[in-house]
Amino acid sequence: MGLELDLSSVMESKAGSVVVYGTASVTALYVGYKLWGGDTGFRTSIFKAFNAGNLTKDQVKNHIDGYEEFFTQAEGKGVGERKFNTPKFVDTFYNLITDFYEYGWGQSFHFAPRSKGESFDQSIIRHELKIGEQIKLKPGMKVLDAGCGVGGPMRAIARGSGGNVVGITINDYQVNRCKIENAKAGLSHLCDVVQGSFLEMPFPENSFDGCYCIEAACHAPDIVELYKQVYKVMKPGTYFSSYEWLTTPIYDANNAIHVRVVDDIAEGNALPAVRSIPQILQAGKAAGFELVHHSDEALGVEIEWQVAMKTARRAAWLTDILTYVLEKVWLAPKGTWATHQMLLRAAWALEDGGNQGIFTPMYMVTFRKPL
Repeated sequence: MGLELDLSSVMESKAGSVVVYGTASVTALYVGYKLWGGDTGFRTSIFKAFNAGNLTKDQVKNHIDGYEEFFTQAEGKGVGERKFNTPKFVDTFYNLITDFYEYGWGQSFHFAPRSKGESFDQSIIRHELKIGEQIKLKPGMKVLDAGCGVGGPMRAIARGSGGNVVGITINDYQVNRCKIENAKAGLSHLCDVVQGSFLEMPFPENSFDGCYCIEAACHAPDIVELYKQVYKVMKPGTYFSSYEWLTTPIYDANNAIHVRVVDDIAEGNALPAVRSIPQILQAGKAAGFELVHHSDEALGVEIEWQVAMKTARRAAWLTDILTYVLEKVWLAPKGTWATHQMLLRAAWALEDGGNQGIFTPMYMVTFRKPL
């Protein structure tokens, strides 16, 4: 597991304060260099990461406290009966972290393996286009992006295929961000987004020529119900493909280390639980789909998906220090540092899960709705 940064104890000493404030100054210069046009690896200004979605500054602390209490896992058994309140807290999660994700990762909130010589951004787009190919998206078709975030994948898939994509996200702040970015990209004629729950689809039956889901179905408290909702809005004979967050056959529910790592992944990423491969395959069958393809896209690659987490560590530590200092001097809302600490714990757990081979964020399943 990665080490947590206990800045509060460090700050109690004069030497510690000097180190932290000195590092914060360097970090400020680092961010300023980015704003000036230099390539630091940050995607946006750190101050944009403090927006907290649709929350007011006074709400951040209570919301991060409520989030962490809700998603505390029961030693490999998820959040129990609380899972039916998951959508509310997923909305809270994305208010808290959407701008942090854009700041540190980009507009596509997912992972991808890389080939040698391939950039991070190239790998992300290739991974997105692959799922578009799975559902056979072509110009003139209209498909659903279930859990679209701020629309990074939507824009790449629409641009690459020429097809129309409609996204749905539970978070209203993400809807606004998505519409703004669609317009900036000149893709408003191909891309649209609505606010709503993918567990209660606000679309007519048999209205889409396919559907995809990129690392979003993991938030659903009932995966069978989600798949049934997708099935309902798809036309007969069309395809649904999803990248799922799952435990692998290596995961051992009797291994305390495995359980702790997977629980930490769930707690830090708004998951009611982490499912297994058999559960996902059975869910597709229960929803009425025919299984077309399934594979772990994390296997047999040149550069594993979790390597990106390791290379981002330096920027993450610098951001953590800067976030702590800015909250102390009232330039960031109270609770901002706790939010970033939660993201750090989640990042270390994801890296551990990938390194141990017990977790994959990209198990691809492709289903077909029968004629």
